[in-house]
Amino acid sequence: MDFIAFIYNLIHKNNTWKYYQHIIAKGAFLKNVKFSITGKNNKIVIGRKARLRDCKIKIYGNNCLLKIGDGSTIISNASFWLQDDNCKIIIGNNFTMEGGHIASTEGETITIGNDCMFSNDIEIRNGDSHSIIKANTDERLNWAESVTIGNHVWLTAHVRVLKGSCIANNSIIANSSIVTNQLNVPNAIYGGMPAKMLKTNIDWDRDRYKYHQ
Repeated sequence: MDFIAFIYNLIHKNNTWKYYQHIIAKGAFLKNVKFSITGKNNKIVIGRKARLRDCKIKIYGNNCLLKIGDGSTIISNASFWLQDDNCKIIIGNNFTMEGGHIASTEGETITIGNDCMFSNDIEIRNGDSHSIIKANTDERLNWAESVTIGNHVWLTAHVRVLKGSCIANNSIIANSSIVTNQLNVPNAIYGGMPAKMLKTNIDWDRDRYKYHQ
């Protein structure tokens, strides 16, 4: 498997060779994945059998970590951005994502559990990228805060997850919702702007054909 992945990555357009000292991707399958890394002691770890296609990974800082799990991980049309020192994006095993942007800044962390399913046009960020300050003072109001997403979480299309948010295990976030706070009850559907609990005592499955009315 590792040899097949090596040949696959040679054939497809990637620039891992340019940043070989930062990237560990043995056994991963990368197609048209572009890396841009500036700084020292940065690390990108992509698990065995993980498949990434048409993705962009950018690091601008020192001591940053992007870790993507192995297994049935499939990610396409996504960008990962780590800016500032000591930022982390940590993603569990068997993760799928159809498109979007995940950005960690100001030394904070984005943690995503195992067996999560993200649809297209997903945005997750733990900071605002720019400063909001009190008028006529230099007091900043919008410091970055870490984001935590549990295991087996389904983010449907066009969801936004903002700084300081937490999503419990086995949750579903409804289409076009914006998560801004702590959604701590597991096995629930949340939706709205901002997202609030809509239904409890639920679970979800990737396979829609094995269930019948």
